[in-house]
Amino acid sequence: MNSGKGNMILLTVIAVATLLVAVVGATFAYFSATMGSVSPKTIEVTSGTLSTQFNGTSSVLNNGANIGDVIYTTNITVTGVVTGSTNLNYEGVLNVRNNTYTDGALVYTITSKNTSNNGSTIQTTSVPVAIPTGASTISLGSGLFAGPTTTGSVHEYTLTITYANDAQNNYGKTFDASVNVAQSIK
Repeated sequence: MNSGKGNMILLTVIAVATLLVAVVGATFAYFSATMGSVSPKTIEVTSGTLSTQFNGTSSVLNNGANIGDVIYTTNITVTGVVTGSTNLNYEGVLNVRNNTYTDGALVYTITSKNTSNNGSTIQTTSVPVAIPTGASTISLGSGLFAGPTTTGSVHEYTLTITYANDAQNNYGKTFDASVNVAQSIK
């Protein structure tokens, strides 16, 4: 009877070992990768840098204005350097931390110039765009530099915020915001 019990243990150990080898082999096959082509494949690694320069400050702070007053204007220069053929995308954003003016009392316009004739710029506004009351994040638009551009390509912008109307009394109101241009995934 001991002989049968020993055989049973031996067969159980062999079965477990076989199962373990099958699971490890299946796992290895699932996670391994192979190239199915005879010719070599080129893998391109692209890198890029984006720099932004304001002719003053990127912060906007205003306390009270008269109709037609320009409360903020800045020239923004965006420079892109791209190695490889992949595009370098970016987005401009107006981060409004606080706006106690009435809806649409403040408007913005943006003009763009593709100085280097590379890629595409944030679209120029054809009419002023209303800024809502309160805190908000307003996308000014997206641009891109087409790679490769190793010496740096330039896009230039002028952003202007104007006090447009006095539908309600806006005396003593506050507008606090900042402008940001950063790389995006788009």
